[in-house]
Amino acid sequence: MTFLSLVNESFFSALMILALIIGLGTFLGRLMELIKIPSITGYFVSGILIGLFLLSVGLESTYDSLSVLGNIALSFIAFELGTRLHRKKLFHSFSEVMVIVLFQALFTVGLVMVLFLFFKAPWEIALIIGVIAMATSPETIMVLSRKYKTKGHLTDAIMPHIGMDDILGVILFSVVIAIATAVNAHTGVNVEIAIVEPILEIFGSAIVGAVLGTALALFINWSKNNSSEHKHFLLMGSIFVIILITALTSHTYHIGEEISFILSPILTPMFGGIFLTNLTAKEVRKENDEAMDQFTPPFILIFFALIGMQLVLSIESVTISIGLLVLMAVLYAVVRVVGKQLGVFTGSKVKETPKTVVKYLVRSLLPQATVSLGMAQIVLHNEDLPEYWREVIFIVVLIAGILYQLVGPFVSRKALIECAEIDPEQLQYFIGDKSEEADHHPFQHPAEAVKKDAKH
Repeated sequence: MTFLSLVNESFFSALMILALIIGLGTFLGRLMELIKIPSITGYFVSGILIGLFLLSVGLESTYDSLSVLGNIALSFIAFELGTRLHRKKLFHSFSEVMVIVLFQALFTVGLVMVLFLFFKAPWEIALIIGVIAMATSPETIMVLSRKYKTKGHLTDAIMPHIGMDDILGVILFSVVIAIATAVNAHTGVNVEIAIVEPILEIFGSAIVGAVLGTALALFINWSKNNSSEHKHFLLMGSIFVIILITALTSHTYHIGEEISFILSPILTPMFGGIFLTNLTAKEVRKENDEAMDQFTPPFILIFFALIGMQLVLSIESVTISIGLLVLMAVLYAVVRVVGKQLGVFTGSKVKETPKTVVKYLVRSLLPQATVSLGMAQIVLHNEDLPEYWREVIFIVVLIAGILYQLVGPFVSRKALIECAEIDPEQLQYFIGDKSEEADHHPFQHPAEAVKKDAKH
């Protein structure tokens, strides 16, 4: 068989699987919606089924051909999160958010560390997975927020918490992974590794994201007009910047012979979105969001399906006891939630916080996939760390991420329903068609009324 034939066969397999992902994911997503379960869960299930199919026909390598789409989807998600972090909302509750985020970090990292020390993990490994546990995935709540047009104090609080949570998490992870690498390489904590490289990654990501976000904002402001093609220009500009960021974050940069670093696939697009949203007018931001909303759904579907596929393919090749991994993952998932809830509760005592946020914030931030899996993949490919614990961290985070994604969208949506922050027309779908009650008791009524109806 010629080289060209092999290439064509590879493209054929990848495109057929991609078509299957979109077709099956769309079907299962719609099926889940019909039984009032978020479509995201259907996307995950489709990935698991396709992963099993790939194993049965020996096409596991096809996953690698599609993984670039997952990287692009991650950039879209992080970029969109950045566009939700407008300075007015950030500065309005900045001190409240930072206090809660810091207490969340303290309790979550501490409790997860203790858990893995109990499983006899080295201290630096326990610290790594403790920092990974901090991360919160923005994609689930953002998809729900966009789909159901949520508004209110909880919705306003969620995005800054996710943003600050992930920024702090990525910064700490960069430092911790460098320390753990140095410790296991038996070279001591090298200053260049432990300080210089993380600083280059963090500040490099912020600078590159800021420059590209500013350039996009200038382009959008310059091209602003009332023509029907304007939204197309906005969309193409945003897509160009996001794909460029994906490329830049996929490359390793070298300074001299010893120092090397990457740009964060989370921070870089997030800062791009932050600078874009803060340098453009409200009506322009709205137009850009509407244009992006028409383009991103397939990438979101592919992203969640690839995680489901990744779970199946990873577990199939692991040599560690599956029962032990599942036990670790379940305990990790529970302890992480406990740590975050303690952090929210303690932080709210230090800084006065609305009761709605204290009660529902952790439920809304339950899902964990994108950021944590990105960190876990970095650990998995770091050959200086012990192979056993690299596999443990990756599989535990992956299983926990799946557990969170199976129940997280439902729990997050329920929290938004109980807070009466879902658009009235969308809320009608969940609590039943009660037209007479709706005429006399609008869905914007107090949360108590919504809670009563939501039980049906």
